[in-house]
Amino acid sequence: MKQMIKMVAAAALAVAGASAQAAFINTWSYNVTTEWVTAGAGAPTFGSGTGTQIVTPSEISWGGDNNGSAPGVGNLIIGGGERSGLRILGSPQNGSVNTNAIVPGPVATFQHVNNSLSGLHATLLTASVITTLTLQPTDPAGSPLAPQSLTFQIDFAETTNLAGTCIPEATTVCDDVFVLAAGSLNQQFVVDGITYYVSFLDLQSGPLTPLSPQACAAAGAPSGCLGFWTGEGQAETIDFGLVITGQPISVPEPGVLALAGLGLLGAVAASRRRRPQA
Repeated sequence: MKQMIKMVAAAALAVAGASAQAAFINTWSYNVTTEWVTAGAGAPTFGSGTGTQIVTPSEISWGGDNNGSAPGVGNLIIGGGERSGLRILGSPQNGSVNTNAIVPGPVATFQHVNNSLSGLHATLLTASVITTLTLQPTDPAGSPLAPQSLTFQIDFAETTNLAGTCIPEATTVCDDVFVLAAGSLNQQFVVDGITYYVSFLDLQSGPLTPLSPQACAAAGAPSGCLGFWTGEGQAETIDFGLVITGQPISVPEPGVLALAGLGLLGAVAASRRRRPQA
């Protein structure tokens, strides 16, 4: 019986201690790095054709040789240059974000430069982005969480600029289509029994715009895809931010839990007194 009393007391104290730590986290500091996957699974794929393709953690480009100059990072010329590409700008980022806040924390900027290319050049079909996020509770303060990596896929369509091949949303000769794979911009994690959710979204418009079935099909994506399009000879940017959401839980005060533990001890003692003597 003494052993049982000790076990009940230990369990009550353990519950009290654990529950006391289950405070809802209101504010986080974060560090986030966003890069293109450059090799292995998720590396960019290109269609067949001529030209030069360059892949770095911050830029993917394809097309000609920039009218004689060596192709490479930074040689994308808006409105000319016979070379197109995608850039990741503003990475890495550090900041602070409140749980359930309306204002997201900046993550990175994606830029698409769309130039007119020869139909002979190979163009981008797919690519993947890897985002590595480190969070640390600051209100209340806590230890940093283990870094979390989130990979999402890009489906891309470089239009041929021929009549009848443009998407309905086209605002120029033929806009190019940038699509993010559905369902890949969210992740969840648990701290002290509370589930939190990380979501990435467009800082300007919130959730990305659903594209027409024709635009999704042009990029090889299923109907209902999310993304944006860029006019010929133009550059389009989209600024991504992160939000963290969660649901506070009601936890009894440690003193209440301690009293509950004492009640359990009393119940055990009373049971012992009521037991018939042998």
